[in-house]
Amino acid sequence: MRIAIFHDYLENIGGGEKLVLETAKNLNATVITTNVNKDAIKKLNFEKIKIIDLGKTPKNTFLRHFFISLKFFLSDFSKDFDYYIFSGNRSIFATWRHKPNLWYCHSPERAAFDLHDFYKSKMSFFKKIFFAFYSFSFKISFFSLALPNIQKIITNSKNTSKRIKKYLGKNSQIIYPPINTAFYKNKKSRGYWLSVNRLYPSKRIGLQLDAFKLIPNKKLFIIGGYVEVDDGGVHKQELLSIKPDNVSFLGTISEKELQKLYSECEGFIATASDEDFGMTVVEAMASGKAVVCVDEGGFRETVIDNKTGFLVNADPLSLANAVRKTSENNNSFKDACLKNAKKFDSKIYFEKIREVIFT
Repeated sequence: MRIAIFHDYLENIGGGEKLVLETAKNLNATVITTNVNKDAIKKLNFEKIKIIDLGKTPKNTFLRHFFISLKFFLSDFSKDFDYYIFSGNRSIFATWRHKPNLWYCHSPERAAFDLHDFYKSKMSFFKKIFFAFYSFSFKISFFSLALPNIQKIITNSKNTSKRIKKYLGKNSQIIYPPINTAFYKNKKSRGYWLSVNRLYPSKRIGLQLDAFKLIPNKKLFIIGGYVEVDDGGVHKQELLSIKPDNVSFLGTISEKELQKLYSECEGFIATASDEDFGMTVVEAMASGKAVVCVDEGGFRETVIDNKTGFLVNADPLSLANAVRKTSENNNSFKDACLKNAKKFDSKIYFEKIREVIFT
């Protein structure tokens, strides 16, 4: 069977992009996308995957999203493939021409739905005007042109499934994202803590900085990049201006380098707002490392409180106290973390996704 996977863009690689690339590799599928960053894909060792690039889009945030949606809407690969998987909130504007299909929904567009007020609060007056128009037009086109043509919705967690039901009025099947647990290793701690996420406001990295100000004897390495047109660069500069000396931003690194950092960290910290699922948390546990994260969203489905780490309130003191507590006896979490991570192994994901496609 010839399978195509449509994804919004492959520019800055996060959890959703890793899922798309892993799925394409396993299913021998072709990825159809925009704004391809070949260097980032090479760092993840996915350069052999066949990718069709629909081209670049304008750098203006609002124009960018419009033209990405337009590129997919006008695309036509209906005679080239037998089955279509959609990922993201822009690629699904191509569903009208491409069936049979399924949408692997990482989340309904958060800027238009559950995090609308959060993003709006951080904008200037003039940006708020554009944002209001963007949100309204996106919803109108989404509900009229995209959603009616989606035949099946798969999602990454119970948390996101509830969000889909609340904002889209649709049911969805939960298939947790693939984590190649065999790839990750456990080694002796070198005393630093690790954070892996895109540098976006919704990840609330400022909480991590404030927490580590309270524990200056602990080091924190923050891994992750951003898309410049989404104002990620501006946000990074804001974070750099308030970071304490014991925190370092390491940018985007290769999978091999990330594996090493996971394996030798003392623990992992995550603070995203109502996270959809949180693949990096499971990657840390697959490395036998305890996780300290906020008691919200998908983290509640992956972290077992007091066994594989701690679920705490979203404030610096609670995070700092949990880091201290974990550091006192970080090896005691190892076995439980390794066992729990196996529940999210990629073998389970591919068994279930193949069952959906081929039956």
